[in-house]
Amino acid sequence: MKIALCGYLGSGCTEVAEILAGKLGLEVINTSRILTMIRDFESLSRSGEVDLDLLIKNKLDEILQRDNVIVEGRSAFFLLDRKDVIKIFLNASLEERVRHVASRRGIPLDEARDDVERSDRDRNGILQRFFKKDRIDPSDFDFSVKTNSKTFARVADIIADVVNSLK
Repeated sequence: MKIALCGYLGSGCTEVAEILAGKLGLEVINTSRILTMIRDFESLSRSGEVDLDLLIKNKLDEILQRDNVIVEGRSAFFLLDRKDVIKIFLNASLEERVRHVASRRGIPLDEARDDVERSDRDRNGILQRFFKKDRIDPSDFDFSVKTNSKTFARVADIIADVVNSLK
């Protein structure tokens, strides 16, 4: 089983992925983990420049040769064209995402808002660069879950039920 758990910063991808991984016996992959797997950036660079997005996408292709993985957050957006991956979008309001990021990072709301807005632009840039899309298209996902009024454990239960019904 391969799952891409997409969502904008603060929508709960990390928390839900960790809970879901425990329920379904999956390995969690995210951008930080991928970057630790890439050991020698210097040899991968051209003219002193490193295209991190392309490195991440290529590393994901390698990782997804195995099974039982859940790719969460920013990195999951690189998998929208994969047919062998169950694609899920976690949706939450901007205000809820800002509050979540502020709480999780222990930072003021205005700083969290800046982080969320910057991250939204970054993820939209991935959609534009790799898929020529200006925004999230619901048809790219097998299903989506609104996380605003649910605990992350409840969201993971919903996803586990749906994923198990797809087997």
